[in-house]
Amino acid sequence: MFKAMKNKLLHSLSLLSVVTVAVLDAGTANPALSNGVKIGEVTQDQALVWVRLTAPREPTMETVAPGVPGKVQIIYRAENDGQSLVEMPPVAVDPAKDFTCQIPLNGLEPNTRYEVKVSALSESGAIGESIVGQFKTAPRADQIADVEAVVVTCQGHETIDHPEKGHWVYSHMLTHQPDFFIHTGDVVYYDKGKAYPLSKTVKSARERWNRMFTYDWNRDFNSQVSSYFMKDDHDTLKNDCWPGQKYGDLTFEDGLALFKEQTPQGELPYRRVRWGKDLEFWMIEGRDYRSPNQAPDGPEKTILGEAQKAWLKETLQASDATFKLVVFPSPIVGPDKGGKNDNHANEGFSHEGDELREFLSGMPNTYVVCGDRHWQYGSKDPVTGLVEICCGPINNAHAKRGGNADEDKDYHLYYGGGRGGYLKIKVTRDAGTPKISFIWYGDKTVDGQIHHQLEFSAGS
Repeated sequence: MFKAMKNKLLHSLSLLSVVTVAVLDAGTANPALSNGVKIGEVTQDQALVWVRLTAPREPTMETVAPGVPGKVQIIYRAENDGQSLVEMPPVAVDPAKDFTCQIPLNGLEPNTRYEVKVSALSESGAIGESIVGQFKTAPRADQIADVEAVVVTCQGHETIDHPEKGHWVYSHMLTHQPDFFIHTGDVVYYDKGKAYPLSKTVKSARERWNRMFTYDWNRDFNSQVSSYFMKDDHDTLKNDCWPGQKYGDLTFEDGLALFKEQTPQGELPYRRVRWGKDLEFWMIEGRDYRSPNQAPDGPEKTILGEAQKAWLKETLQASDATFKLVVFPSPIVGPDKGGKNDNHANEGFSHEGDELREFLSGMPNTYVVCGDRHWQYGSKDPVTGLVEICCGPINNAHAKRGGNADEDKDYHLYYGGGRGGYLKIKVTRDAGTPKISFIWYGDKTVDGQIHHQLEFSAGS
């Protein structure tokens, strides 16, 4: 059986610009991959492949493909190596974890594009649906390499661009052939929307995840790009949440487990990845360790928690990367809109916010990249000079939800109120000088045109 799979893979690997899917009879017992494949947590030598086995896809988004038992088979190779295939042993999905599994790929080569075929197997070993995908590993820390990354935040079922394809931005981001992708949080909204029941149980929360990655554009993107997923409030529990809370029958602990179940995740929710000589990025956890929002502000009130904050400071100071990106789910600089009190740009966390702004502004060539806010912006703290780049929501329809802040010329280098889309980050060298560019793209309503661009040279 696996020899036949190898032969088929060798025949299809040259067609990796398109996701290929087996056509299944609706009545077949063989499992499908209705929620696609996510290839995440990629480093210089590792990757983590997330898979969920399902019944065949339904023709409508009104229903969710149920999970089914079975196994996952992975075969992969370096793109430029036509013969050396690595065949992973089949791995059983876990029914207790929504019929998902996460399969590590180890011993990879740095700065290399890999081709991978993921096949769903029934419990008896019969092959169901297969997806052919790809991902790129990070360059070595001493290697000069151009880098392109894309970043999004805030996507909901009620603001999709197409009833079956989902969010158009995913298809447009693929045109850049990005090296990697970061989702800064609010991948789903348990507590918002009228199209589907609010997710106040584990079952309903899983259905929201399953539906979000049944949309064609959303589903197919992550099988083609190295991805990193961060969580925020709505995909943990509910708006502005903190540990110990509940939403209906859904607990905060349920939310943590569900996010780790539904996205490729490492041991800790905060982590850093080096991507060549000129770039390192830190992904910060903003929910797990925070104090209650209404607690009095002061030295003990925190969003990061003691261990994560110490790790951030220590590793930033030790890094020799030219550019350092500190990626937060929510703002540090802002300014935020009125009525908010759950992030470092608000008075409720101003003590830790001041501490972080002072520390980060003292680190050369360090920039904050954040999500959560429903408008695109670039800002510069008038006190410390720290620059913050917010990707904005995934489309204009989502930008209209919840309101925007007003433009503040004391802060804003760019203000894109009401604008959604995505952020592209480029790291290049011009005559030997490293440069980083932040480029805001629009959504389908403007055919993905560039809204604005900011560029910084190392040492500027």
